[in-house]
Amino acid sequence: MSGLWRRVTPRTMRGQILFIIVLAIAAVVLVGRALEDEVKEGGYIPVGDIDGTVDPALAIASLLPASTPAERALIVARARQTKVNIELVSAETAARLIARSPPLSRSERIAAFLFPPDYKLPAGGQRVAIDGRPALSLPVDDQTVLLVRNLPDTFLSDDLFGPLTYYILSFMTLLVFLSFFAVRSVTTPLARMSAELNRSDGVRKDTVFAETGTEEVAHLARALNGMRIRIREMVDTRTRMLRSVSHDLRTPLTRLRLRTERLDDGDLRQLMISDIDQINRLVEETLDYLRIDASGEEFERADIASLMQTIQADFADVGFAVRYEGPDRLAGTCKPNALVRAVTNLCDNALKFGTQATISLAREGDAIRIDVADDGPGIQADQRKTVLEPFAKLDASRAETKTAGFGLGLSIVADIVRAHGGDLELLDNHPGGLIVRLVLPSPSLAPGRR
Repeated sequence: MSGLWRRVTPRTMRGQILFIIVLAIAAVVLVGRALEDEVKEGGYIPVGDIDGTVDPALAIASLLPASTPAERALIVARARQTKVNIELVSAETAARLIARSPPLSRSERIAAFLFPPDYKLPAGGQRVAIDGRPALSLPVDDQTVLLVRNLPDTFLSDDLFGPLTYYILSFMTLLVFLSFFAVRSVTTPLARMSAELNRSDGVRKDTVFAETGTEEVAHLARALNGMRIRIREMVDTRTRMLRSVSHDLRTPLTRLRLRTERLDDGDLRQLMISDIDQINRLVEETLDYLRIDASGEEFERADIASLMQTIQADFADVGFAVRYEGPDRLAGTCKPNALVRAVTNLCDNALKFGTQATISLAREGDAIRIDVADDGPGIQADQRKTVLEPFAKLDASRAETKTAGFGLGLSIVADIVRAHGGDLELLDNHPGGLIVRLVLPSPSLAPGRR
C-alpha cells in the first residue's frame, strides 16, 4: 500500500497537499452522488420523505379555512387514507398536547439547527413536538388547528442531501485526508527524528536519520545526517588533538621531574615537584575525560550489585571508609567499565571532601538507582548545575582543599550517565554532605538497545 502511495503521489509536500484536495473533491462528488441515488431509488438507507408529508399538509391547510365543517372532515379523512398523518383538533386540545409532550432530544434539536427544513409555514404555523416527535401546528381558524404528526426525523430526511450537507461532507473529507497526510508525511517522520535525537547525543555513529518521505522531509533528514557527520568529525579532531597534546606532555614532565629531583635546595625542589604532580594530575584527568568521549564500549548484561561491591572492596582494601548498602545481586544492562569509572570517581570525590562514603543500590520500578553519599561540606543548590560542566570549579569549601581536582570528575560521571540514557541528581545529605544519585533506565530502554 505504501509503495502504491509513493508511485501515485507527487514527491513534494506542496504537490501532495494539492493531490489530497483533488482527491477529497472527487470523493465528495462520488459519495454524494451515491447517496442521492440511494435515496431516490429507495435503497437500504431509511430516509424519510419530508416534502411528501409536509407539502400535502400545507396544501390541505390552505383549503380548510374556506371549507364547511363537513367538507373539512371529508378532506382530512381522504388525506389520512393517503397516509398523511393529519388531525383537526380544537386550539385548546392542541395547546394541551403540545404542553404535556416531552421536548425533542438534544440530537434532534442539533439536527434541526444544522439541517433546517426548506418549507415555509403559513402565518401562525409553528414547528412543535407532540409525544416527543417533530410535528406542525397549522391554524385553520380561531377555534381549530390542523396538527401534522410524526414528521420524518430531521436528520434522516431528504433535506439532509442539500448544499449544507455537501459543505460539511467536503470539510470533513478534506479534514480526514489532510490529517492522514499530516500524520504520515509530517508528524511521524519528525517524531522519529526527535526520538532518535533523544535516544543519543545526535552525533554518534549509530545516529542515522532515514532519508525517506516527501522531498522536504528527506532533505531535512539528509541535512541532519550531514550536520551529524561534520560535528562528529569536529569532535573527533578535537579529541585526537587534545589527547595527543596531553600524551606528549608526559615526556617533558618526566624529564623535568628527574632534573628537579637533583636540585640541592630542598624547599625549592619540593615546590617544583608539587607543581609537576599537579600538572600530571591535570593530564591524567583530561585523558580520562577524552577517553570517555571516545569510548566505544557496548551495553552488556551485568550484575550491577557485584560491580558496586567490587568498588567498595577496592577502597576498603587500602583503608578508606567506604560502605555498600544494597542487594547481593541485581542484574541490569549497562556499560560495565564506564559505570565502574563513574562510581569510582564519585567515591574519590566523596573521600576528598569528607571522611567516608556510602554506595547505595536499589531498583525503582523499571529503573536502577545508585547513590554515593558523603559527609563533606556539600554543594549549594545554585551551583549544582555548574559543577557538571567540564573544568568547572567552585568557590565554596569543596574547591578550597589541597585535594581539589580540576573540575572533570563530575563531568566524566555526567557523560557516562548520559551515555546510559539516565539522569544524574545532586541532593543534600543529612545531617551534612552530598548525595550524587544516578538513575539508569530499564535495560529495554537503554540507548543502543531500542
